[in-house]
Amino acid sequence: MNKTIVGALVGATVLAGGCGTVLREVERLSVQSSPTLGTPTAITPTAGPTGSPSGSPGAGDLKQAAQAALAAVPGSTLISIETEQDGRIWEVQVVGKDGTEHQMDVESGKVVSGPTTEEEDAEDKAKHRERVAAATLDYAQAADKIAATVPEGRVTELNLDMEQGKTVWESDVVTPDGTKHEVVLDAATGTVTGNNGATS
Repeated sequence: MNKTIVGALVGATVLAGGCGTVLREVERLSVQSSPTLGTPTAITPTAGPTGSPSGSPGAGDLKQAAQAALAAVPGSTLISIETEQDGRIWEVQVVGKDGTEHQMDVESGKVVSGPTTEEEDAEDKAKHRERVAAATLDYAQAADKIAATVPEGRVTELNLDMEQGKTVWESDVVTPDGTKHEVVLDAATGTVTGNNGATS
């Protein structure tokens, strides 16, 4: 790709998104250059803070963060994921096979802090194992179902919990107009049992 074009695009990226996005932008532009002709091909917008093109809604960044966390603790199951610091950081909790909880922070698909092991007693570990066993929908299936329930929304928090004796996925979903929806999904059946929206 023409170095002048790359330089101009990188400069624009720095102004628009800060230095942290420069490397990702250069990598993206390099990949999109034609290997045979040396000229740029059609450029598709990169994933923004919401994990989909041009900052539109999506669960891509949530899933990317979740996969990084699960890889950091092999054999674990995700029980909680939540955005921090304006969506840059995901705080993730996973549970090992023995019920031990591990917490970490993920940014841009990489673990940047942790994992740290939570100090819990046998009863807490048993509760974790029980919830994981009761959930037939994993975090990814739950996120997809929730995203379909609030099509324009972005899932900012997802937790495996108990509600009225049932294991559920509780989530916060924010739409572009600032409305926050609290969606509850039965973790065994996939049925939406609650969807309350209130302007923030």
